[in-house]
Amino acid sequence: MARHYHGLVLDVGIGAGQFVSERPETVGYDVNPAGIAWLKDNGCFADLYTEGAPALTFWDSLEHIDDPVSAIRPARQYVFLSIPIFKDAEDILASHHYKKDEHIWYFTDAGLRRWFAEQGFTCVEHNEIECELGRKGVGTYAFRRV
Repeated sequence: MARHYHGLVLDVGIGAGQFVSERPETVGYDVNPAGIAWLKDNGCFADLYTEGAPALTFWDSLEHIDDPVSAIRPARQYVFLSIPIFKDAEDILASHHYKKDEHIWYFTDAGLRRWFAEQGFTCVEHNEIECELGRKGVGTYAFRRV
């Protein structure tokens, strides 16, 4: 992310809050009541849908959001994400990332790039660092608004 952008970031789906805690100029948004409370207690809650930010991060969270178009719309410059990537429909069903009660969206690399292009973004970086660190089938992307 730092290769492309410096400044305020809104982390969507904060998990344990480590990214928000460790990176200066980072606020967060979550739907989990415990996550919302933690963000508010630490003075770093931001409402994704009313405040937005120049850059949004979705570390393993975009696939859980029922309306991803509305979720990325508030990104004024960049969207950074890590997300499971599949070869095809068969690959989805065979994958440990197939979670029918958790994941709403499943993407191929080409499908994710096409979807972001339809939303007005271009891919400026894709890497497989998550795979190199042992997370099978996860891609990391940087998309810039055009």
